Amino acid sequence: MNTKIGVGSSNQTNSFAAGKEAASQALFKGKIERADFALVFCGGKHSPQEFIRGVNEILPDTPKAGGSSFGIITESFIGYDGFEVGVTIFSSDTIRFQVFSQGGLNVDEYKSGDELGKKIKASLPEDAQGLLVFYDSSKQQNPPMLNFATPLFAALEQHIPSALSVAGGGFLADMMLSTCYQFVDNDIYSQHVVGILISGKCKMETAILHGCQPCSDYITITKAQGPVVMEIDGQPAIQVIDELLGPDHGIKIRDFAMNVTLGVNRGDKFSDFKESEYANRLTLAVDEEHQALVMFEPDLTDGTEVQLMKRNLEPDYIEVAVAELKEKMKGSKPVFSFYINCGGRAKPFSGVNFEDAEEVRRTIGDVAFSGFYSGVEVAKVGDHLQPLDWTGVLCLLGET
Repeated sequence: MNTKIGVGSSNQTNSFAAGKEAASQALFKGKIERADFALVFCGGKHSPQEFIRGVNEILPDTPKAGGSSFGIITESFIGYDGFEVGVTIFSSDTIRFQVFSQGGLNVDEYKSGDELGKKIKASLPEDAQGLLVFYDSSKQQNPPMLNFATPLFAALEQHIPSALSVAGGGFLADMMLSTCYQFVDNDIYSQHVVGILISGKCKMETAILHGCQPCSDYITITKAQGPVVMEIDGQPAIQVIDELLGPDHGIKIRDFAMNVTLGVNRGDKFSDFKESEYANRLTLAVDEEHQALVMFEPDLTDGTEVQLMKRNLEPDYIEVAVAELKEKMKGSKPVFSFYINCGGRAKPFSGVNFEDAEEVRRTIGDVAFSGFYSGVEVAKVGDHLQPLDWTGVLCLLGET
């Protein structure tokens, strides 16, 4: 039997009805008679209990994994108002899915990643091809704190083969860092990390879509504490960024949050710009009193060289990245594309005049397509797993 994949969505405000509608739609669109696995994502305004109850009306015994999302992306629908849900159903004799989970994320991100990695390693089949990893971005809402992906994935990658294709994302219920949750079958967890191992006669490849390019020379972080960048080149961080933006940039300092992006080149410092070799860091908040930038991750330490990044105003870069991804998939038949997209890249927040998920969907072509809007994205940059900000990570799964 060839692999069948169906993608469904709903934006009904009734959580039970939304889950039932999305699951029914996925079955119908995929012409699926036997559901082997389902990816499920649910907007932050919904009741997760009622949503999964609705899904189970249609898929009572189907293994499931997923969680809360800032928004949903499918073949026919893109939305981020909080009531969107998405269900993707897989039916295949050749592709298998195993789900692993680990709690305690808000206590110790490194330990959670280490424990999850051990579980995956103990059950890793010889024909493992890909791994999707989801975790709660929000540690707590008041005061707002994030779970950091840097220690989580540093611990995890010690236990998985270097050749395994990996992508991941941090769940957000909304931009206010409300409580996130994860689905594992019929259970609902919080402060967990979930791994979905994909194995069988298949191949998974990923592409990084930043939509940013350097607009400054290299500058050096000279004072940082955790995620807070206090000084760059010996000067207050905000002062340096303000000068780099130029006298007519028109951005108020408080609006540096979610706008100012710093790029770290993980490749050759003096080679031509390669999007796949950059890790971007987005400013989460601004500490005006101390002239400091608060970043999404704590890895911009003293001595780190960065560049100020500017956003592409045209979507041309998407076609280039998708073409390169399809080239890597030669020898396999693409059956599913999955897009983990930063919530800040949604058109109302991005500062660009196009919806990048629409461009990705158009460019990927006639392949089942779904995804969600995330807080942080993860992919391999060079040889290592790297948390990314203001980034899209596109995964392509093919039969071999």
